[in-house]
Amino acid sequence: MRHASQRTPLPGGELEKRVVDLELRFMKLERYARELSDVVAGQQRTIDWLTVELKRLRERSSQDEASAGQEEPPHY
Repeated sequence: MRHASQRTPLPGGELEKRVVDLELRFMKLERYARELSDVVAGQQRTIDWLTVELKRLRERSSQDEASAGQEEPPHY
C-alpha cells in the first residue's frame, strides 16, 4: 500500500477538478444545513406555541370544571 507521499501526481488539471468538485459539494451541504436549521427553528416555534396553547386550554378546562360544581341545578 502506498502512502500519500508516494502517490503519482494527477494528470494536468485533475487535482483542480477534484478540488472544485469538493468545494461545490461542500457549498451544497452548507445550504442544506441552513435550510434544515430553518425548518427545525420553525418546528420549535410551533412546539412552543402549542405548549402555551395546551397550558391555556388545561387552565380553562380546570376553571370550567370548578365553576360547574358551584352552579345550582336548573330546578332550583
